Amino acid sequence: MKLTDKILAILACIIAFNFVIFESKAQKFKIIKNSLKAATKNSFKVVTNAKIIESAIETQKYPMPQKALPNMGVLSTTKYINSPNNNNNNNKGIIPNPKNLHNGKIAPNFINSFNGKNHKISIHKTTAINRMMKYIKRTENRFLNYAKISSQSIDTADMNVFPISPGQIKIAEYLENELCGICKGSDATIIRSNDQYVYVKIPSNIKNKDVPSLMFMAHLDVTPETPAQNIKPIVHYNYDGGDIKLPAGIVLSPNSPQGTHLKNCKGKTIITSDGSTLLGADDKAGVTVLVGAIEIIVKNKKIKHGDLYFVFSQNEDIGRAADRFEGKYVDGNPDIIIDVDGNMPDKFSVENFTASMLNYHFIGHDTHPGDGFVNKYGDALTAASYFIGQIDPKKHPSASKDKQGYIHCYSMTHPTDSMGKELAEDYLVKVRLRYFDKNEGDTLRQMLKNAEILTAKAYPFVRIEAGHETMQYENIAYTMYPGTAEIITKSADKYGLKMSPCSERGGTTSAMMAAKGLRGGPCIYSGQQAAHSVYEWVCVEDMVRMTYVTISITKNVADMKKINEN
Repeated sequence: MKLTDKILAILACIIAFNFVIFESKAQKFKIIKNSLKAATKNSFKVVTNAKIIESAIETQKYPMPQKALPNMGVLSTTKYINSPNNNNNNNKGIIPNPKNLHNGKIAPNFINSFNGKNHKISIHKTTAINRMMKYIKRTENRFLNYAKISSQSIDTADMNVFPISPGQIKIAEYLENELCGICKGSDATIIRSNDQYVYVKIPSNIKNKDVPSLMFMAHLDVTPETPAQNIKPIVHYNYDGGDIKLPAGIVLSPNSPQGTHLKNCKGKTIITSDGSTLLGADDKAGVTVLVGAIEIIVKNKKIKHGDLYFVFSQNEDIGRAADRFEGKYVDGNPDIIIDVDGNMPDKFSVENFTASMLNYHFIGHDTHPGDGFVNKYGDALTAASYFIGQIDPKKHPSASKDKQGYIHCYSMTHPTDSMGKELAEDYLVKVRLRYFDKNEGDTLRQMLKNAEILTAKAYPFVRIEAGHETMQYENIAYTMYPGTAEIITKSADKYGLKMSPCSERGGTTSAMMAAKGLRGGPCIYSGQQAAHSVYEWVCVEDMVRMTYVTISITKNVADMKKINEN
């Protein structure tokens, strides 16, 4: 680009902002938009930050001050700093200072503006607003850096192995380096385990008070169920409220199940993939939220907190996030555990299914059907099918809702021997067991036992081996720390987010941890939408808001007194 074009672009924006002093509000916006439009023809980079300010002012319903704004530095052509290894203190001003943003004046107003509320601001607050605008851009860049790393997990039939893909190693290394840069000079500890989990510990800064310890979690892997190689994130600034057409030919619509929340995101920044792969917002949105919270906490010593732990796990999307969790890095079992992996802005889970898996091995014996009785024909295929047919249809997932449990015989295949050779005479039936109530769980187990007995009687020449029941995740309600739900509701409300507790017909990282003996913990919103699909997307402003909700939770827990449960 020619130097003269750059100068013209900058002048156009400066003239627009000078006119702001004299024109009516409607005219102000019109002049800014027209000037930016003209400048964009020559230099998009020059006006990127100015466009963010314009979006925040106009589309987020954030009124302009009556007088001229001080120099906000938004038209600078200085390259934006976003290197995880950059320890230059010159960029610390990008991080919003909670002294300004957490005192009930600026931050709540800014976050509430996401809901379309109007708030007046005085001139001396514009520096805080400028910091917030830069922080939104910082959050966007951080998420993009994570999303571009394909950290797809690898599913295996053998539940005793813990596979790790090259992408999972890469993102764990990247995150470790980023956190080391963020936490340099603080008393935080960062550890990357051999299984590529990343642990962060920030010791309590509260003296003479015993407060509950707090652990947040997110996961680094993405699902193997959807293409995830060569992810190409696309940023849609100032979303106009309509359909989003992606290069791969699919359309993300606010009228579709995948895009319902788009109706609440007009004027905000939306990130999608190109439509040929997933985006990875499940759960790199949660990772973005938590790293943002860590960054603010370690750089602002006035934020009071007890012992804080952050765990970034692996293989959550194949149900094994708890398998290689090492409690020694979080001093055993923290009091309050919160998983940042939800997709509902207005709800958070406080209970979920208890989930377990069972395998039934039907061992057959082939012979000529004409001599079936004489040669004791063990028809494993028919016996396995009969077994499945004995399960009450009312206990099938298609008949289950709310807090009703179910039995799901979801796979019937030939098993393999120790050498990997397929056993053609045998069949392996895999069964999922789900329930909220322990008594119902016992009823469902008895139903499976009855089906096994009836099948053995009907097909005596087929031997049935019932495998050991493996718990996949536990109901978090059984061991959740008292008052956790109230803390989340209070913290979210401060930032204009009305979150209510709900039951989750599924599992979370916290639920997997609960199955291994840790406390149960709720799952809160991360910003992710349409997970496990090529429609997956995230709203940047939602991630920023949840970063501040996370910090608010931290501060509110610091005001609690630890309960003696002995």
